[in-house]
Amino acid sequence: MTKKELLDKNWLFHYGELERQPLKTTKKAVSLGGPTAPLANENGSRLPISAGGNHFLKLIAQGNAEQGLLNLAGTDLTDKLSDNWEKIDLPHDWNRKVPYVNQPEKLMSGSKPDAVGYYRKTFKLSASELNKTKTILHFDGVMRMADVWFNGVYLGHNNSGYNSFSFDITEMARYGEEGDNVILVRADTTTGAEGWWYEGAGIYRSVWLEHRPLVSIVSDDCYIYTKSLDNGNAILGIELSVKNDTDKSQTIAPTVSLDGKKVAQFNEIEISSYQKYKFEKTIEISNPKLWTPENPYCYNANFEIKTDKIQKKFGIHTFDYTTDGFFLNGQSYQLHGICEHQDFVGVGTAMNQDIVNYKVKVMKDMGVNAWRSTHHFASEELLNACDRLGIILINENRLLESSPWRVNDLRQIVLRDRMHPSIGFWSISNEELIGNTPLGSRIAQKLTRTIKKYDFEHLIIGAELLTPEGIIDENYVKNLDVLGVNYPEAGVMGSGAKLIHKKYPKLPMMSTENASYFSTRGIYKDNEEKKQCNNFGSYFSMVLPGVRKPGDPGVGGTAHPETVMSYLKDNPYMGGVFLWTGFDYYGEPSPFNWPAISSQFGIADLCGFPKDYYYYYQAHWTKKPMIHVMPSWNKDQLNLDKQGQVEIRAFSNAEKVELFVNDHSYGKKDLVDCTANWTIPYESGELKVVGYRKDEIVAQDSRFSNSKTKQVLPQKVYEGETTTLVALKAIDENGKFVENANETVNLDVSEGKIIGNGNGNPIDQNMDNEKVSLFNGLALVIVSKNSDLHTHLN
Repeated sequence: MTKKELLDKNWLFHYGELERQPLKTTKKAVSLGGPTAPLANENGSRLPISAGGNHFLKLIAQGNAEQGLLNLAGTDLTDKLSDNWEKIDLPHDWNRKVPYVNQPEKLMSGSKPDAVGYYRKTFKLSASELNKTKTILHFDGVMRMADVWFNGVYLGHNNSGYNSFSFDITEMARYGEEGDNVILVRADTTTGAEGWWYEGAGIYRSVWLEHRPLVSIVSDDCYIYTKSLDNGNAILGIELSVKNDTDKSQTIAPTVSLDGKKVAQFNEIEISSYQKYKFEKTIEISNPKLWTPENPYCYNANFEIKTDKIQKKFGIHTFDYTTDGFFLNGQSYQLHGICEHQDFVGVGTAMNQDIVNYKVKVMKDMGVNAWRSTHHFASEELLNACDRLGIILINENRLLESSPWRVNDLRQIVLRDRMHPSIGFWSISNEELIGNTPLGSRIAQKLTRTIKKYDFEHLIIGAELLTPEGIIDENYVKNLDVLGVNYPEAGVMGSGAKLIHKKYPKLPMMSTENASYFSTRGIYKDNEEKKQCNNFGSYFSMVLPGVRKPGDPGVGGTAHPETVMSYLKDNPYMGGVFLWTGFDYYGEPSPFNWPAISSQFGIADLCGFPKDYYYYYQAHWTKKPMIHVMPSWNKDQLNLDKQGQVEIRAFSNAEKVELFVNDHSYGKKDLVDCTANWTIPYESGELKVVGYRKDEIVAQDSRFSNSKTKQVLPQKVYEGETTTLVALKAIDENGKFVENANETVNLDVSEGKIIGNGNGNPIDQNMDNEKVSLFNGLALVIVSKNSDLHTHLN
């Protein structure tokens, strides 16, 4: 059976170029040597040499075979590593520990320098694997351009940081007493960025060994898809391929089962030596369990032959999109989506499954049912989380280019991902300058043709730039199932989307990016020095410097949340929204410059702690009674007018809401757009709101005026398979949350390890795992599971 072996532990990492850069070509086989092959303290010779070869090397170098290698092949004879290699585990983003740099050209990408890094690992293979399996070395992702060496051989190159790639090392591997196997990887971020956001650096996803039997099922060719749903039955298409890597013909009769029940039995087929055969069948399933975000039922699909079995998750569902919007399983369905990059506080892009699960859960709790992987292919971890937790995913191609390697990357990812239950859409690009041009149309045709060749179920979109005049290229748009447009609600885009809809009433349209609203968690005053934005609405602008006036272009961000939801209500044919962004992310610190190092577009901060407008969306998108009141109730954090009055805002999905200060009621109000507003005199103590349905209290929320921090309380916010996320919360002598606490906390663990930390402060540049500053009362620490974390106020 096919087995996967995780190779994430016990790597060595070297920051910067090696004193002697390994060669890629050589005059004799397997002879590159140096760090690409076993060293003096490792098992196995630099390269296996025959008796004749050894004799020849001595002849050409006065009896010194080592010198002969140098003379003949230019072999690197280095027999040990320098002292500046460090032990690490994967996933690993080296940029998280590299100092920030104040360079304007690096600001958008996170104020980190470009560099080169090397990774090296040794591993053993049992002699029992020899001539019994195919051995594949698989990388889930390396940022950015990657070169890979193995056992003295240059394996090859990978261009993009957003695709996975593999090498067949079966014949080149060393088995049993032959010695250690050596992997060397060079990652280079100096060759040009792929994105204008923080991308990270290094082997930031997992590495695997895959051991496939010589008669094996091809995993990427295993495909079940929903053809139709009708009268309570599902018509499914099934495809799989079997490869025979033996020197004899093999008779194969695959079976396919769903949740342990056999649903397909293929007839026996004879597959010739070293050939592949594709099996196809259509089946019918009665009364299927359908996958939806509300009930994300995943079937366990098994593809099986005598020598191999492949297991995948599968969801039965249908997707459609018309001029009335999106339809899931034949029913109209509004998309409550977010856009999101792939980084997180303290770890950068080196996110494991647990951290991704946490991120998806935070958004799911807000009512999110859709996710756009912006602007790159989704990771396996994100796909797995969306499958299980119930999120419809837009999987996005990086660039609108048809170079051979980009088309091949797209083909590989479509084959790899197409069966994931969560995928609803493929996006061919985002905001490309050549979109809606004849050149762009030719390229888009190639990309959509590539997707549709392998994926028969999902819809194709493009996230396109709008003009206020609503100009599009009709030939370009014909390549898409749905025209996606970014920020149709924004003033700077005018009536562009509405003009397109009016001119092309039969063209399906989707909101693929919305809002970009500035806010800093826990902040209720704009502060240019500290690079902070008021949660009520900032007067900083995306397009003009300094504090602006109401109505100036881009004030508060591209569009306020209320404008986004109003536009959706008035234009339901847009299918829903995809808010920019779910979380703050490193890089793109608009509207500020240095020392800001992270964005402020997130509905949650870098740690996943919700900002106030998280609850505005939650009020719209969830049914469980909830209420939230803002602002903080500490006078130093508030904007008081000349009369000492302060603005209060509550978000709720109740019918009415009542405001209290120290048990004095300011009366009940009806909620409009899930919102109620007051302006009242400030009085220290307790600020409280109560939500009512049919005159019964269904929810309440309070904020308190705080005294000084007495303790820092650790609270687990997510415990995964290998990782625990712990919130640090400042508490005063009355047991209340201290919302204006900014003390430094020293950290240590008696068991396990600290993986990273952070606090959501957009100018925090701390990289020390052993301390973290609170920001408005909170910080987050990521530790290995079962770690015993200790905190001490500095």
